[in-house]
Amino acid sequence: MKILHIIPTYKPAYIYGGPIFSVSLLCENLVKAGHEVLMLTTTANGPNELDVPKGTVQNVDGVPTIYYHRYTKDHTHLAPALIWHVFTKCRRYDAVHIHSWWNIPVIFCVLSCWLRGVKPVLSPRGMLSGFTFEKNSSSGKAIFHRTVGKFLLQKTRLHLTAEAEQQEAAHIGAESFVLPNFIQTAGAVGSPQPSALRHQSPFTIIFLSRIHPKKNLEGLMEALSKVDFDFMLKIAGMGEQAYIEKLKKWAVEKGIGEKIEWAGELFNEEKISFYADADLFVLPSFNENFANVVIEVLSTGTPVLISEEVGLAKYVKDKGLGWTCSTEATDIASQLEAIFHQKDNLASIRQKAPAIIENDFSPKALTEKYVKEYQKILQHA
Repeated sequence: MKILHIIPTYKPAYIYGGPIFSVSLLCENLVKAGHEVLMLTTTANGPNELDVPKGTVQNVDGVPTIYYHRYTKDHTHLAPALIWHVFTKCRRYDAVHIHSWWNIPVIFCVLSCWLRGVKPVLSPRGMLSGFTFEKNSSSGKAIFHRTVGKFLLQKTRLHLTAEAEQQEAAHIGAESFVLPNFIQTAGAVGSPQPSALRHQSPFTIIFLSRIHPKKNLEGLMEALSKVDFDFMLKIAGMGEQAYIEKLKKWAVEKGIGEKIEWAGELFNEEKISFYADADLFVLPSFNENFANVVIEVLSTGTPVLISEEVGLAKYVKDKGLGWTCSTEATDIASQLEAIFHQKDNLASIRQKAPAIIENDFSPKALTEKYVKEYQKILQHA
């Protein structure tokens, strides 16, 4: 198949987090399976621009990619040439897959496809959640959704990564399907499997994600200030420096500053080792549509504690790969105390998790499932 992918931010703009990794893995695996893929993106890299050739096809880890100049330095990512490419050429492809929402290129690319009689797949990447409207949005965004956005979304086939996300988007009235993201597992980078008897002193708890208020690190720190066992919390990821400094100050005030290590940004083998060398991974987010990091962590055998607002909460419970909690500090603390004393259960998860993840998130099987969804649109075109 000829497949056009569109995302406003792409490698090596890793500052934007998880979607760049999962989307690039999807495209790379489609190419490996023999499909003809073209990625359209912008030069966005936070407030800066990527130092890459613009407007010409580049080979990015096997994926033909065109970077278009971004004129705005914010999350609007204005790139007129990208939109024009989609408007003039979208009918040449068997499938068009657009990633993200709430930015100019994506909204106008969906509009362009509709005007040209093409129904694209759209992966909103968590941007249609209630948290987006309630916590991070102006009234203007909500008005746009009611008057224009919802109409455009109905002209797409939504790709959602968890049943909870599908239920949250049901009010839109668009066709949809659920498939998990592609994940870089421990096996994919050739890392050895960890020992089933990791439990050491102090009990090592890790967090790796974008450092943002949505992730509820304050709740985790508050919880840890209440527990009765010896622990070390290691935090990895990027975020606004002012917010990170605020968290560090807050941790000192809570009396746990010396029990926290800040690891910065980690990639590939270093990241996998970070996961494997821990006793427990915790993600107490207020909202998380999928959370790639949970699957990455489980692929190394490390058990997880995640909030019930994380899209993978049901999967973790059903598979017996960890625990869930509310976003309240008291509940997080209670769960941490209970988990600390479940040495046999922790060891059992370390043994069984890697094989379960490898089976459920096999790149070959996932690629075939995505292609089947693309073919459904082609059959009804």
